[in-house]
Amino acid sequence: MLELIVFTSGGVLLALEIVASRVLAPTFGNSIYVWGSLIGVFLTALSVGYWLGGRVADRYPTHGVFCGLVFLAGLLTVPIPAAAPPLLSALAAADLDSRAGPLVAALVLFFPASVVMGTISPYAVRLSARSVATVGGTAGRLYALSTLGSIAGCFAAAFWLISVMGVREVILALGLVEMGLAVLGLLGLRRAGAATVAALLLVGSGAGSARLVPPEGPEVVYARDTVYHRITVSDEGRIRYLKLDNYWQSALDLDDPHRTVFRYADYMHLGMVFQPNPQRVLVIGMGGGTIPKRYVEDYPQVHVDVVDIDPEVVEVAHRFFGVPRGGRIRAFAQDGRQFVRRTQDRYDHVLMDAYLRDTLPFHLATREFFQEVRAKLRPGGAFVVNVIGALEGPRSRLFRAVYRTLAEVYAGVYVFPVDFHPGGWAEALRNIIVVGTDHRWPPGQVRARAQAVRSLVKVSGFDAAVADLYTRPIATDDVPTLTDDFAPTDVLLAVR
Repeated sequence: MLELIVFTSGGVLLALEIVASRVLAPTFGNSIYVWGSLIGVFLTALSVGYWLGGRVADRYPTHGVFCGLVFLAGLLTVPIPAAAPPLLSALAAADLDSRAGPLVAALVLFFPASVVMGTISPYAVRLSARSVATVGGTAGRLYALSTLGSIAGCFAAAFWLISVMGVREVILALGLVEMGLAVLGLLGLRRAGAATVAALLLVGSGAGSARLVPPEGPEVVYARDTVYHRITVSDEGRIRYLKLDNYWQSALDLDDPHRTVFRYADYMHLGMVFQPNPQRVLVIGMGGGTIPKRYVEDYPQVHVDVVDIDPEVVEVAHRFFGVPRGGRIRAFAQDGRQFVRRTQDRYDHVLMDAYLRDTLPFHLATREFFQEVRAKLRPGGAFVVNVIGALEGPRSRLFRAVYRTLAEVYAGVYVFPVDFHPGGWAEALRNIIVVGTDHRWPPGQVRARAQAVRSLVKVSGFDAAVADLYTRPIATDDVPTLTDDFAPTDVLLAVR
């Protein structure tokens, strides 16, 4: 029983660490600061727990105290789903920086339970050791079991639990496991029935307290945790929104599905200026499918491939946002870079809408990736990228790094900040559409080309998009070229 508790507690600890990322993601994203905070907090908690467990075990080497610690670990785990929403809301309101926010949240939510879980292995060593001559073997065996349990918990959480259960339910189940083991260990296996009933009652009360904070509002029509996102679909009035973690991704007017709700989607048609007769188009990032859907509706000759890493996002786009299955749209659940590398097709337009406000997949922003995309473009093709950032000031560093990197791959790089007009505030955060092509045209020629193809483009915001062509110099001397070896995107996103 002692070894079972050690093994299982190791699994609970690592499963909790994996699931913790899904707790913090809706508020802080999935940046390296989030993962650094979680890993650092859990390792610190383990260090404190190892030390504390050894001290307590030497003073109170009893089976009852040991089981009490196991029970306490579960008891501290159960309230996390109830404590997280108000804490995260308060931290978001406090507007802490991208490092302090997730660190404070991880400390408050996960440090106490993790410290107590850290006491279990050294305490078990003290109870199992029969002599000084065998204490080394005992410690090695029990710590190996704990580590094996951690491996099992890591795989179970990452590959299975998050996909089949909500984050709240996973955390409550982990607390149930710990408390159930403690009661079983204290009462003995022959009284397992009573122990199980007691544990279920305790966790049931904990689950009830967690549900005092409703997980979603009445406007939510669908919500699910996946291995990549917390997906939420909500109807606010007659507009349906898709939210991935803490970011609004897409919107659909239920009364006029053809209308563009988020303005930047109209700007994604700017590739028509440079290649006005596309036959094949690749869209990286499905979201609610606004962009691929408009392409097949507006350009009858176009066949669109759309790729998104999360298969559930693809399914949500089909079910809730009217993206057709089959026909001239092919949808793939795959990493965008892997798809580009493996596909044998070549495209006239490649449209990338995979960056978020506070985080982005760094491997989709490097020179090597931009070169791979260029190799899959047909002659004269256009690579259109949606970047969220500012044109100038401290929040512009990521945009300027992406611009610098694109300029090392493409002969012509054109910038179209959404809804930016002469005299506008260049330090404001906004969508910035950047187009990379082999054409090197002056601004006047770009505008003339846009006028020549105007009859081909159906989106109402196309003229405004062309008019927003940004012609001011873009400073790049203080930002790096992003490469697979060096792409500090999280640092560039952070505001100094």
